[in-house]
Amino acid sequence: MSDLAHSHDEVIQASWKRCRSFGLNPKSAPAIIRLNKGDWEDAQGKSKDLIVTTQEQVLPYYENILVNSNSLVLLADSSGNLLSRWGRPGFIDQMEGHLFEQGTSWLERFNGTNAVGTALQTGESVVVGRDEHYLIANRYMTASAAPIFNSERELVGVLNISSDAYLPTSHVNGMVKVMTQSVENQLIMATYRQHYYTLVFNNSEDNHTSQWAGLLVFNDAGEIVAANRRADLLVGHVLKGLNIEMVTGITTLKLSAHPENQTLSFLGISNYRLFGTLKRPLTNMIRTPPSPLPAVQIKGEPKPVANVSGERRLSDLDLGDLKMQKAIKQAASVVNSDIPLVIQGETGAGKEVFAKAVHASSDRADKKFVAVNCAAIPTELVESELFGYVKGAFTGANNKGSMGYIRQADGGTLLLDEIGDMPLHVQARLLRVLQEKVVTPLGSTDSYPVDFRVISATHQPLREAVSKKQFRDDLYYRINGLTLFLPSLAERNDVKALVERLLNELTEDNQPPVSNEVLDLFEQHPWPGNIRQLFNTLRVALALSDGNMIHTHHLPDDFFFDLKAQPTSLEAPNTRQNEAPLPQTLGWKDTLPELYSATDGNITRIAELSGVSRNTIYKRLRALGLK
Repeated sequence: MSDLAHSHDEVIQASWKRCRSFGLNPKSAPAIIRLNKGDWEDAQGKSKDLIVTTQEQVLPYYENILVNSNSLVLLADSSGNLLSRWGRPGFIDQMEGHLFEQGTSWLERFNGTNAVGTALQTGESVVVGRDEHYLIANRYMTASAAPIFNSERELVGVLNISSDAYLPTSHVNGMVKVMTQSVENQLIMATYRQHYYTLVFNNSEDNHTSQWAGLLVFNDAGEIVAANRRADLLVGHVLKGLNIEMVTGITTLKLSAHPENQTLSFLGISNYRLFGTLKRPLTNMIRTPPSPLPAVQIKGEPKPVANVSGERRLSDLDLGDLKMQKAIKQAASVVNSDIPLVIQGETGAGKEVFAKAVHASSDRADKKFVAVNCAAIPTELVESELFGYVKGAFTGANNKGSMGYIRQADGGTLLLDEIGDMPLHVQARLLRVLQEKVVTPLGSTDSYPVDFRVISATHQPLREAVSKKQFRDDLYYRINGLTLFLPSLAERNDVKALVERLLNELTEDNQPPVSNEVLDLFEQHPWPGNIRQLFNTLRVALALSDGNMIHTHHLPDDFFFDLKAQPTSLEAPNTRQNEAPLPQTLGWKDTLPELYSATDGNITRIAELSGVSRNTIYKRLRALGLK
């Protein structure tokens, strides 16, 4: 079940429906179902690492949760059995004491709707208010819980915070998510830290080592062997099995040689600028190359963030497409004004690149460009990430406080990407900041003046969201000074020029030639992933062509899967002289042998490039006599 697909009310309603199907009565007392001694010892043994990690490596960082509130932290295993608890004894005394003894089950079928049982049932974080508990006997507490997954993405437990006080549920739920990820990160590190490289990263220099950072693990060959869910979200792709160079654009040799105490920056597959820190294996079993890392931007370099993409200005984006020329001309006419911009376009169409070009073309170019992906920040933490907070502002707040993205952008440009995903209560605060030009951090009475250009980006029609009451109309009219529409790649008539531009960037102006056959296919392709998909297709083609001319057999299989959905394009006759016909039937038998050779038989990477499962790759290799 996905939080995006199901609202909070729907989650609670579905849980109550299950409770009725179990034959539970709201007036019933909770059923105290406990494991016998032997089963409890087995459960405790299986979850030993989880218990120790939570108690010794995570909870000490969040002691204020226990000290400053009448709360109880619960840890349950994947079967819903209570493993351990931490909190004030007085709080436990107010409850049904037997419920909080080790080995007691918190499954919905025994205790009705509750945070632990419902989180296990849905596989997602959940908040259960007092009156949302199915059993009346449990309506003395509110609770937030989130599932815990190990390095193999197997659900191994649930972390829960319960309270009899009216604590701010949004912050408690946010902290449960952060604590859960902390546990998951520690489990991953415990499994891989000894012999593998780890990369911790986030979307800002200021938070790339925080508990809410992405974490991935890769081996000496560059294969990513594990990653947390935050890493997948930041990059926009399931990372396990990919090669680290494909994800970061940095070779394994250069990345593994990067100094551990220096921040590096890179563009993810999604083309968002990310910042990270490398950690080497604790043992010497893996080779550590001695060479420096000249191609990576290091923290402290004078080059401004706005220019990390090569200081592209608006004029540099004009490759001949009429729709792009219109957007560029409109943006250029207001580039030095305070008129707010909304950039609308499909995912991957280049909205952030366009926003950076607006900034680089303006008189704010020497100041910071700060990009915030509103969809990539947990809902409960958007407010504190944007506006900042002071020490002790809320449960689990960083001891040093946080400046927030808005104050970081002072003097420069703030891009609010996917602004349509911003929670309504945060929209209200943002509106006040835009109107008053001051920002007040959470937990503070002091306000700070700010001056920044705001650019918003979205793939969804904001007018429609306004009509559905999902986006504030007053904020919409505040940010919508001028709306610029970026065409999808399939609508553009400058694909060949764009291919040349991207190849220049990927190969530092030493790009190999591309066959006319491939260029024709590029112009026919529907490009559902837009420029982002073209960029990754060229990356793969460059790897497989090894610097030689790019032909159709250098393109990944999924490129042709998309083409098959366009029969009219593929069935059109080829009018070119002296050229082979378009590869209408080009399939895995033609591309798999070369992929196998180019990747040195790396099945995981072949599966990723082909868009099919590893089992399918094994079957096809056996059919071809390669395995």
